[in-house]
Amino acid sequence: MRAIETERAASFQYGWVIVAASYLVGLLTSGLLSYTRGIFLVPMAAELGSSRLELSVAFTISGIVAALSAPTAGYLLDRYPVPRTMALMAIWTALGYFAVAAVDGRLGLFIVMGAFFGLATFHLGGPAPAKLVVDWFQARRGFALSLISMGASTAGVLTPPLATALIEALGWRWTFVIYGVVTLVVVVPLILLTLRPAPLPDPAGAQPGHPSVGPAQAAGTHAVDRIWTRREYLTDGTFWGIVIIFGVMGCVFGGVSLHLFAHMTDIGVSPLEASFVLSVMAGLALVSKPLFGALVDRLDGRVSVLVALGAQTFGMVLLLAAEGYASVLVAAIVFGFGYGGMVPLRSALTAIGFGARSFGEVSGAMRTAMAPLTMGGMPLAGWIFDLYGSYAVAFTTFIVLYVGAIAAVLLLRFSPR
Repeated sequence: MRAIETERAASFQYGWVIVAASYLVGLLTSGLLSYTRGIFLVPMAAELGSSRLELSVAFTISGIVAALSAPTAGYLLDRYPVPRTMALMAIWTALGYFAVAAVDGRLGLFIVMGAFFGLATFHLGGPAPAKLVVDWFQARRGFALSLISMGASTAGVLTPPLATALIEALGWRWTFVIYGVVTLVVVVPLILLTLRPAPLPDPAGAQPGHPSVGPAQAAGTHAVDRIWTRREYLTDGTFWGIVIIFGVMGCVFGGVSLHLFAHMTDIGVSPLEASFVLSVMAGLALVSKPLFGALVDRLDGRVSVLVALGAQTFGMVLLLAAEGYASVLVAAIVFGFGYGGMVPLRSALTAIGFGARSFGEVSGAMRTAMAPLTMGGMPLAGWIFDLYGSYAVAFTTFIVLYVGAIAAVLLLRFSPR
């Protein structure tokens, strides 16, 4: 009996090692590119002779490829060791950084963004490490998911000033080379040495070291941990509620993350001040993620979603009205706090609604279903700027989308059936 208890305690402790390692992987992969791609926009457009719309399309292509491949990738996540596929995709991402540093035109950029970053996004972004955490944790699952998602936000705090300095000193091409070297030398060994699949459930149905039902599940979920068929989840209102809510969040986040730096410099904010705003925005997301994780563990998931959507909507209203550095900074603080809930809440609500055994497949299907929304934000904002010379219409459109997302909360059903 004591040996069994010792084994379970060790398993519980290693679950937190998985969380820490996943945090670092998020910081050095998806977070690194997501929070600095807007800083590359202006110098890349100038050297490649592209408009902001065309550069936005290039970044969007990676998301389209990720969305199209996500159902297959999600299916594989439920059936094959996640760390192995993550290591392969980290190597592929490093090669992508080297390839984008060598492109000499828009067509080459489109191909590289799709072939490399599109295929790697799903495995190194939220769903793959989240699948590991969902398997390792049942109690405190929302909190654990929030911690791994903090890696990307930490990158958002640290990397914009660093990327700005590197681009100014070395140029955008050598900055991408540095990204590739870091991925190969740090990320790949980190994945191989620390990440491992969760142990098999014990006969009572609980994972070793973890209660079989955590607070969020006890509070009300319609998911018995079973394998959901495609027809079941595609006809479930909760599935489509999550798709709409987080599709809108992804749409607006994509548009803001890519274009906010350019918008700030357009209205007279210096590049250094603009990079600081991006860092502060990410810093608020970093702080709010564990708060949202704890909230979704203790209350009805719909409450957490409404808090996140309300803050994001108010932040966009403030950004629309902002005319200088101080007002943009305030808008970024409010918006950053709200979007901090995006990744942990999406993963937590998917796990609450559909369980651990179908988490990968359902997440992949959601990624594809969200694609028309999530892929639209970056090119829409770029097209509107090219048309009007301003982002005001884009920000107004984002506010309207948020109103629709708030209404979609009514589709979520986390009560026993």
